[in-house]
Amino acid sequence: MAEGSAAFDGFLAKYTGDLTSAQFMEVWDHFDKDGNGFIEGKELDDFFRELARQKGGKDEQPSDQEISDMREAIMLKFDDNKDGRISMNEMSSILPMEESFLLLFRQQVGTSVEFMEIWRKYDADCSGYIESEELRSFLTDLLSKAGKDVTEDKLAEYVETILKMFDSNNDRKLELKEMAQLLPVKENFLTQFQIFEGSRVSREEFDKIFAHYDKDKSGTIEDSELCGLLKDLMEHGEKDQADWLGNDSLGFIKGLLGWLQKLKARLTNKELDAKVLEENKELLLKICDIDKDGRLSKDELAMLLCDAEL
Repeated sequence: MAEGSAAFDGFLAKYTGDLTSAQFMEVWDHFDKDGNGFIEGKELDDFFRELARQKGGKDEQPSDQEISDMREAIMLKFDDNKDGRISMNEMSSILPMEESFLLLFRQQVGTSVEFMEIWRKYDADCSGYIESEELRSFLTDLLSKAGKDVTEDKLAEYVETILKMFDSNNDRKLELKEMAQLLPVKENFLTQFQIFEGSRVSREEFDKIFAHYDKDKSGTIEDSELCGLLKDLMEHGEKDQADWLGNDSLGFIKGLLGWLQKLKARLTNKELDAKVLEENKELLLKICDIDKDGRLSKDELAMLLCDAEL
């Protein structure tokens, strides 16, 4: 055990001492090809070699023996169930503390609905921003959840680090688009559909979309679910602003079509902004919420997205 620990510490000091979380994730994503959060087998050797290259270039590379010793030390330290796999959480221990904590954010949200739940929880004053004290509260909960005990001084340092990295206009608060960079969603769910490519979705595709955003399976989309859908629509709409609300497949009166076109124009707005998102939400409810209950049923959302009546 002592030899394994020495090999582990020695490799870190020599090859990964100032490795950043961005460099780590670039290498991790390259080797975790199936995205399951694990690296196994010979991939570990190649992973360590690439990490060393990221830090020191080609001039100083670990020997085969150093790589072998590091792999054995990692497996001894983390592979409790002896399945020959190492998770990203476990591997991130090779990073300095200041960098490893940034990886926590990548593991917080899988969907835009989850992102909006976090946003609405910590934007306590509904200002449309996560201000420094709200960010501090968010970090406190996040680090506690991850089992990381940090001092007040270190917490303050983390707040300043995040503001420095993500507060692009230096106003000491995070806008929605800045928070979205800090908490990246793994994938915009709507990118697999041709919503902004000249036609709306089929009934089968619509069923998949509705099921995805109806997180609580209530049969309606509301609150954070609706905001998550709008966030994905706004981000997806930035990439392709095709005329996806043509009147060839909508039999509604001209006034309704005008409202839909207005909504389309807003959804393709290039700025992801909390206030704009809320305005889009109110407009969407005004158009499609027929029974005025503040949420969208399947039939109501189909007015916007589906190419035929359900």
